[in-house]
Amino acid sequence: MQLYIIRHGDPDYANDTLTEYGWEQARELAKRMAAVNPDRIYSSPRGRAKATAQPACELLNMQYTVEDWTTESMDYMQYPDLTDPDTIKKGWNSSFAEGVHDFEYFVTTERADALDEMMSCSDEFLERHGYKKEGLYYRAVKPNDEKIAVFCHGGFGGAWISYLLSLPPAMGWMHLALNTTSVTKFVFENRENGFTFPRCVYLGDTSHLKK
Repeated sequence: MQLYIIRHGDPDYANDTLTEYGWEQARELAKRMAAVNPDRIYSSPRGRAKATAQPACELLNMQYTVEDWTTESMDYMQYPDLTDPDTIKKGWNSSFAEGVHDFEYFVTTERADALDEMMSCSDEFLERHGYKKEGLYYRAVKPNDEKIAVFCHGGFGGAWISYLLSLPPAMGWMHLALNTTSVTKFVFENRENGFTFPRCVYLGDTSHLKK
């Protein structure tokens, strides 16, 4: 299975839609996604994500399905005191491996709840598409070659990508460049032993945009 995680176009946050440039980006992205020819398209419930998905859906003659859990949450934006060396050391030496409490130095209660929900919803979503999480691996319960596109957000995308890579969430928020309409591709390879893991083919790619 191929999973495409896509950030929305240049946003008009006040009206939860796209700027004129954002619409231009979305049209260029649509051409790229038409070449990918995804089997399923999903979107965050936010207007700017749905607006970004719309041109691709029109080109492909498809409809997107809203996945509420992929929405942006302000809980992701509550950063800790990054001037404290001890906080940074503990945070960067943690990951999603043991769940939210594995990186408790980097989360408030609100952020922990948001991340817990994201992780459980990610697991449910991927199992629904054939890959069940078991520890750090996934069991291919229904191996497939489908292409799945998810239109979402920068904060959410940083957290989700970190989870798929078993990296500290702060790394996703601070070190991954997820620019507007960027595309991140993961592949779940179908192995003979039935186990697989998400492999990142490319991250935050915007090669579809005119230079």
